[in-house]
Amino acid sequence: TSLQPQTQEKIVYKTDPNIVQKLLIKARAKIQERKRKKLNKIMSIFEAKSQITNKDIQKLLRISSATAVRYMNILEQENRIKQVGNTGKSVFYTKI
Repeated sequence: TSLQPQTQEKIVYKTDPNIVQKLLIKARAKIQERKRKKLNKIMSIFEAKSQITNKDIQKLLRISSATAVRYMNILEQENRIKQVGNTGKSVFYTKI
């Protein structure tokens, strides 16, 4: 048997030049979807309680105080809840 030199073919993968942007868009959409689920979970608390505090939200979602405030601000801007009180432990939220 004679040994023939093997020719190696180069495999060229065609990648989408916008793949990074598409992945970022997909990731952002997923993050927004998760956030929306959490906001809906917060709203579901109001079925059992007439008013909730930042602490309730932190325990329910296992999030920081700052994140809880951010979520509540979003719901407030959507006119779904109302903040009662200005600062500190006296603040609670009611459903509109």
